Order: sequence, then C-alpha cells, then structure tokens
Amino acid sequence: MMAARNSAFSEKRDLHIGGLGANGQAALADPWIDDAIESSQPFLRKVRDAVENANHALRENPWAAMGLVAALGLTVGYLLSRRSG
Repeated sequence: MMAARNSAFSEKRDLHIGGLGANGQAALADPWIDDAIESSQPFLRKVRDAVENANHALRENPWAAMGLVAALGLTVGYLLSRRSG
C-alpha cells in the first residue's frame, strides 16, 4: 500500500515539473541554464556586497536607520491619505 502511494507521489511530482514529466527534468539540465547561472555570478556578488554594506551601516547607525524608516513611512502614509481623500 505504501509503495503504491510513494510511486504515485513521485509520478505526480515528475508531472508537476513544468507539466512535462521526465522531459521537464531534461530541460532543466540544458547547458544554457549553466551559462545563465555563470553569467549571473558577478551580479550576485555585487548584490551580496551591497547587502553586507547595508547590514554594516545599519549596525553602526541603528537610530539613523529607524529615523529614515519612520520618515519613509510618514511620507507614504501622507501620500496614500491624500489619494483616498
């Protein structure tokens, strides 16, 4: 009973990948995907550096960050209230 249930689950999982079954797995293994991943590495490195710099700045100046978020929240709230009223 459990073996039949497990095989039915794996069949559904295979069919769910792009609706292509086993062909979907083959499509995910295409070399152009590897090229896309390799070409995105510099971008990901820049994003990671930016996040690390933002984390450092927030840890150095937490009150300034809270003030900036509060000012942004007030501005958005003001603009939304003008729009609905």
